[in-house]
Amino acid sequence: MTVIENQTTAAHQYAELWRTLMPEIEQPGHDQFMIWAGCYTEKQVTRGINGAARKLRAMRNISQAMNGDDVARYAASIMRNEAMGIRRFYR
Repeated sequence: MTVIENQTTAAHQYAELWRTLMPEIEQPGHDQFMIWAGCYTEKQVTRGINGAARKLRAMRNISQAMNGDDVARYAASIMRNEAMGIRRFYR
């Protein structure tokens, strides 16, 4: 498989993970998943999406709940921190 085919397959898997963990939140576009697949490892992306889902559940009952853009930004920040070696324990 080519690099693009690998990224496309990974992007579809990440979108499926997003839909499974956060069906009530609008998911980012396919382009965003492609960017994540090209910039980060599979482990970093899955940690980012899982961490964002945990934060979404934790913030569900507050007056200013997270929207799809907020969740995507938070997920990307986890990925970016992991890539830079800044590991936080997202719980």
